[in-house]
Amino acid sequence: MMETWRKKGGSAWERTKRAPGLACRKMWQVGKDDPRRAIHAVKVGLALTLVSMLYLLEPLFEGIGQNAIWAVMTVVVVLEFTAGATLCKGLNRGLGTIMAGSLAFLIEFVAEETGQVGRAIFIGWAAATYLRFLPYVKKNYDYGVVIFLLTFNLITVSSFRVSNVMKIAHERLITIAIGCGICLFMSLLVFPIWSGQDLHNSTVNKLQGLAKSIEAVTEVREEESDEEDKSCDEDPIYKGYKAVLDSKSIDEALALYASWEPRHSRHCRYPWQQYVKVGAALRRFSYTVVALHGCLQTEIQVKLQIAY
Repeated sequence: MMETWRKKGGSAWERTKRAPGLACRKMWQVGKDDPRRAIHAVKVGLALTLVSMLYLLEPLFEGIGQNAIWAVMTVVVVLEFTAGATLCKGLNRGLGTIMAGSLAFLIEFVAEETGQVGRAIFIGWAAATYLRFLPYVKKNYDYGVVIFLLTFNLITVSSFRVSNVMKIAHERLITIAIGCGICLFMSLLVFPIWSGQDLHNSTVNKLQGLAKSIEAVTEVREEESDEEDKSCDEDPIYKGYKAVLDSKSIDEALALYASWEPRHSRHCRYPWQQYVKVGAALRRFSYTVVALHGCLQTEIQVKLQIAY
């Protein structure tokens, strides 16, 4: 019994010693696969450093105060890997904040005149929540509606306990604008990463991978011994069509973010939704490759007879 526990403890200690090396190799491999990830990490760190100056520098802190935390939160939430995703989130956040602040003050004014505060707040919440069920709003402006609900709630609730709500809302709007401005500067001007270019490259890679899978399927292989020992992950046919079948959500997200991006290259005039249709056609065609691949992997094989 003690020997068993000693072996388990020794193996656990060996795994613990190897863990830092494995983690370092994994992190290196992630950066090696796509060096832009390291660039994005540096951009996020630089953006957080700049926005932290609102806290670190005394003159800026005295002018903004504790609301500087909203700028830090904006950078953390809005700054995404691609410029299109950052533009989508940044504009949604700014638009949602402005609309929520305007509606909150309007409803507060109406509530003070009518005395029906609870009813006014409920109407604002219900209307904004119902908008999230509209397909177009859900696809393009869902994040903005969420920010609208958050800002509207904070302003209306805090107005009962705080007298200078207008000043607080003004300071928060300024800090959010500062955070969005830093995010847009980092995404658009400092080594920008474009969603449209990623979508274009992804479509090209899927076409090439599917073509290789078709070539491998059409080849008649007589040696089956090596194929039986090979796992599905190592099979080039499997790799080719798996990348196509798993690309639906990625293609739709990249096409959405690419539609927010400004013109920046010769691919910018392309209708990005056509890439989504091309991806759907490739997925339908890859089902045929899956079926042919399944036939090659069956235990019962029929010899190919060629008629001359």
